[in-house]
Amino acid sequence: MMNKLRPALACALASCCLASPASAYEFENGVPLTLGMQQGAPYVHGVHIKLQGHEVDIAIALRNDTKQPQHAGFYAATPLFEYLGEGEEYADKTFPELKVLQDGKPLPVSRYPRAYFLGQDITGILRKAGIDPVPPNQADWKKLEKLPTLQNIRISDWQAKLTYGWSGRIAAGASAQVNVRYSALPKFSLETIDHERFTQLAQQHCGDPAKLRALLRSMAPGETQVLAEVFDFPLPFVKLQDTRVTLDKPLKQWMGTRQVAALACGFEGPQAMPTDGMIRSVNYSISVLVVSLLSSAPEEGSQKP
Repeated sequence: MMNKLRPALACALASCCLASPASAYEFENGVPLTLGMQQGAPYVHGVHIKLQGHEVDIAIALRNDTKQPQHAGFYAATPLFEYLGEGEEYADKTFPELKVLQDGKPLPVSRYPRAYFLGQDITGILRKAGIDPVPPNQADWKKLEKLPTLQNIRISDWQAKLTYGWSGRIAAGASAQVNVRYSALPKFSLETIDHERFTQLAQQHCGDPAKLRALLRSMAPGETQVLAEVFDFPLPFVKLQDTRVTLDKPLKQWMGTRQVAALACGFEGPQAMPTDGMIRSVNYSISVLVVSLLSSAPEEGSQKP
């Protein structure tokens, strides 16, 4: 997924110093992946979200207290999306690299694509016409022209949604750990440190804008812009559950940026990255703001005393 971000963002990062210091440039909205659980006898007694760069690993600790083996079922779902063109950063919103493991062993994952037009499920119509429900990069115009009309409008530019499902067996009176791994598609933008928009981003994640600015300036005096990324984790099975969050720096710097700070409401860990801590009583979702210095910023330890 990372290589899909390179063309537009590379140009933006290269020209960021020429942009107006009073404005922020929004590049793309994020595509959150909802992770849910089919509630049954097995129950969740621990959740740990690990984020390294854009790589996500959600570890879910499960327990089966019954006297019979039980299956724990999960699903992952994208929001509705459409294909907007080759210039779109997140052209592939299907999370094809999604992997699931239980106690270290891979679980088979089923894939369910659906298509919608004017609120109606048109998956069957598209399949009958020999068209993939997921909007294609290159359309077969001959097939598209033969599609029927709905509400007096010919089907085109439809929306799609991908849902994945899996389950794992847990022995009687036993515990298990399920790990869900994928590459995140966060909302990202170039932000001016002193702009009101940056203040709002920090406040939306329960941070102190003044402290965040002070941290950034202590690391890179004179820098005026940063890359801001918002990672959303919709977790409808997490209900008032204490959740551990670990944020590690990526193994390799991406496009010269350097992740240096993170904020999340209720997060008990330090602001500077890498960081680790608890968020108490998480209810349904977590949103994490990660701030990165640009390539123009000096490397750690390179500042002259």
